[in-house]
Amino acid sequence: MAQDRYFEVEPGVLLRYIDAGEGQPIVFVPGWSFSANSFDAQIAYFSKAYRCIAVDPRCHGKSTITWRGNSYDQQGADLAKLIDALGLKHVVLAGWSFGALACWAYLEQRGFDNVAAVVIMDNSPRSISDDPQEYRAGTLEDLRGAHLNSLCSPQSYRGFMGEFADGLLYEGAMSAELREHLIDESCRIPSEIADALYVDGWLADKREICRKLDATVPWLLVIANYRKDAGVPYMQANYPHVQIDAFGMHMMFHEYPDRFNARMEEFLKGI
Repeated sequence: MAQDRYFEVEPGVLLRYIDAGEGQPIVFVPGWSFSANSFDAQIAYFSKAYRCIAVDPRCHGKSTITWRGNSYDQQGADLAKLIDALGLKHVVLAGWSFGALACWAYLEQRGFDNVAAVVIMDNSPRSISDDPQEYRAGTLEDLRGAHLNSLCSPQSYRGFMGEFADGLLYEGAMSAELREHLIDESCRIPSEIADALYVDGWLADKREICRKLDATVPWLLVIANYRKDAGVPYMQANYPHVQIDAFGMHMMFHEYPDRFNARMEEFLKGI
């Protein structure tokens, strides 16, 4: 049975995490502003055969809100401390959206010795590029617009998250209840911290660690349909060993859990 637990990653900063099941550990990391509960369907499914850990990064979900350490490199360091504290071995890292940046930061800092495989849910090695044929989030102008106009106050941040929910998360209709829940969850984070993390994520460039990952351990990337035309050929050309699937929108694992879980299970059985 899944249980909420807390780990003091530094004095005064508690990370909440979900712990369920036994066996090889899978560590799930949510994307920007979201919580470990995003993975409820994956935890219910995979905890039958694996030990599933899903973490709320600092400031996310039920973890401590702190003005310190709001970067994805820090999230990677926090992840390393949690993995060490729990004594997890041969870990499968599973990161959604900017949660992938925390997983890649962990690999930069700790290497691959304790990692069996990596699963990425719709995040590119770098977000900013002027090349429309690159798997990317957008341009520097897109980031500047969000920073100056959409993340500059609690009110504008809430509006931005509404547009995010409506335009990117689901392929089909999202219930009004789920939409409001996700917005409320995201807006628990002060807009200044959300802005700092958003900018940090967009400015990250993890192409080098992805090249090392591609040459070292198995990895699976699931790309949203709206980015697959550029994303699939770009990733295949630059990272020839990555396994790729494409379906749904940015939260495909949540909207289509059966399809996602089956694809991830197939991948894990092959490692």
